[in-house]
Amino acid sequence: MAKVKIKTKKTTIDDLKTTVDNLAVTMVNGFKNQEKKTDGKIDNLIVIMNEGFKKQEKLTDEKIDNLAAMTKRGFDKAAENLEIVKQDLEVVKTDVHFLKSDMQEVKEKIGNIEKTILREHSFQIKELGNRVKYVEGVLTIDK
Repeated sequence: MAKVKIKTKKTTIDDLKTTVDNLAVTMVNGFKNQEKKTDGKIDNLIVIMNEGFKKQEKLTDEKIDNLAAMTKRGFDKAAENLEIVKQDLEVVKTDVHFLKSDMQEVKEKIGNIEKTILREHSFQIKELGNRVKYVEGVLTIDK
């Protein structure tokens, strides 16, 4: 076997200092690169989140607008129904007025009928009384 002579280089303090300095520069550059990448990702995340918030805000606004429209339609329909009820109430008031008037006429006619019946019966009662007196006179019944 042949002997191989290995050359070893002596490492000096300056060499170590250079190596440590290179390592420090490499690490700083690595951290800066990683920070740039992280900042980029954060910026992208902010953009995505803002778009999402805007989209959600738009959807919420649409829902609120739809709800407002539904509420307005409900109140409009209620107002229409109320107007119909008012018209119906006026018809009922008119009918009640005519009923009262008709009822008054009926009362007056009943009163007239009552007076007529009393007059007729009064005449008949007097006539019957006269007949009773005649019969008593004929039969000579004394009271």
